[in-house]
Amino acid sequence: MPLTKWQPPVLRHEVADDGRVTWLELFFDLIYVAALIQLGDRLAGDISWSGMLRFGGAFVMLWWTWTGTTVFTNRFAVDDITHRLLSFVQMFAVGNLAIIAATTPSNWTTWLVVAYITARLPLILMYVRVLVGEAKGEKLTLFLVQAFVASLVLFALSLLLPSDVRPVVWAIALLIEFGAPLVATRKATGAPIHEEHFQERYALFTIIVLGETFVKTLTEIGSRGISIETQVFGGLAFVILIAIWWTYFDDVADAHIRSTSALSKTQGGNRLIWTYIHLPLAGAITGFGVAAKKVVGVEAFSDALKENYLWLLIGTLVVLLVAVAILDLVTASPHYAIEAPERVVPRLLAAAALGGVGLLTVLASPAALLSVGLIAAIVVAQIAIEVMAAHKSEYRISREVSAVIAESAGACEHLEEVDPVPIPVNGVCSSCAEAGKEPVQLRWCLTCGFVGCCDDTPGQHARLHHEETGHTMIGTLERGDDWAYCYLHDVSAQNFLSRS
Repeated sequence: MPLTKWQPPVLRHEVADDGRVTWLELFFDLIYVAALIQLGDRLAGDISWSGMLRFGGAFVMLWWTWTGTTVFTNRFAVDDITHRLLSFVQMFAVGNLAIIAATTPSNWTTWLVVAYITARLPLILMYVRVLVGEAKGEKLTLFLVQAFVASLVLFALSLLLPSDVRPVVWAIALLIEFGAPLVATRKATGAPIHEEHFQERYALFTIIVLGETFVKTLTEIGSRGISIETQVFGGLAFVILIAIWWTYFDDVADAHIRSTSALSKTQGGNRLIWTYIHLPLAGAITGFGVAAKKVVGVEAFSDALKENYLWLLIGTLVVLLVAVAILDLVTASPHYAIEAPERVVPRLLAAAALGGVGLLTVLASPAALLSVGLIAAIVVAQIAIEVMAAHKSEYRISREVSAVIAESAGACEHLEEVDPVPIPVNGVCSSCAEAGKEPVQLRWCLTCGFVGCCDDTPGQHARLHHEETGHTMIGTLERGDDWAYCYLHDVSAQNFLSRS
């Protein structure tokens, strides 16, 4: 997008935009991660109930300011001087917000209000620009502006109250802001979400926060020096970190948000659940970084892990696993034939097992090496269970397809003589996409290249295409499969592309 002095925001869906994250958005994310480092350092110095409560409150405020701007840039495309300046003001305010929350200077409640208002005002001005130049998002935009302004007014009025009462007013103000998108979902038809860009932003933020936890571990090892203890405990912490990465990025990051789920009957509702659950997820990853730092600091294998360190480690992992389980409920697995129970059950079982390890260590006070080793084994085991379920499903389906192909063996001049059109790249069933449905498998028409869903999908768009056009032959688009099928003769051909 060309840089101009004034360029009103436009709907992202109406510009030639492939949804890729911009350099400004990446810079924006890194500023937030730097702020989270400040919060993590404060938590590391005070792992108590009051310390965790302060960390949680500050984290909510930081994450919410990030999410607000992320949602805006997902709905609206803009990259002019005005937008950049507003973003830079917000970055500076977020840095101050983190420092105030982490250091709690004198009159910190006053400074926190000033920093939060300064961090939220740029977003309100971004939406005001939409009201001026983009009519299609007017209803949604006006409602959000009203809700956000009302919240900031409450924050400002809290300065008239005693400092110990102010957090109550802040909680009410934040509830207004968090509730606004729930109401605004019905008003969002004029400014649709760009799903690929939306999920990529959250995935990038998650992986940056994961990287920050690794930095904490390395920093602790560097300060203590390399020894057998730091290598072993650091290795176990790294194994858990890999398991966290695997759990999210192999299962959630590329999963499509469902149009209906057990938690919501609308795609908008599922998207809101998906968004809000990333708050405890990101907070748990940040807290795990602090716990990993404490684990690496254990001086001897036989020492027992301090109780508050242990519960921070277990608590953050339990929150993370439950959060991913909820995300599994509202998304369709990127792996074929893996349904919600096969994704959710291992997470919940692992969370329960972690709670059991916590009780065991409280009662028996085992060596830190044993307790941390058990925790790492449990987190890895829930991945292994899902992988085995995926292999089992793929094997079953492969046998069923092979049986169908064997039964349909016979002559078909269509499959013998066809010269297929080029295979589609990154094909999607457009009919399913428009209806907000998830296809079970994809097929492509060998005659014209049309991509549709298989007969196991309610729409059966590949077969519908055959009935409407008379094109009789389809091929599979599933990775690892190579077969074609003729509707007219009900005959399949294995190794079709290899043969042709």
